[in-house]
Amino acid sequence: MASGITDSSLIYHLQNAKEHGVTQKEIAAIITHVAFYAGWPKGWAVFNLAKEV
Repeated sequence: MASGITDSSLIYHLQNAKEHGVTQKEIAAIITHVAFYAGWPKGWAVFNLAKEV
C-alpha cells in the first residue's frame, strides 16, 4: 500500500487475511492506520480494492 501498488499481490493478501479470520473491521482499521503514513490517496485506492475482495 505504501508503494501505491494495488495489483494481484495485494488482492491475494487481502483474500488470505479474510480466509484466516481477519474481519472487515480489522482490515479497515489497518488500512486507515497505514493511510496516515502512506497518504490518503493510496489509502482510498486500497479501500476500494478491499471492498471488491
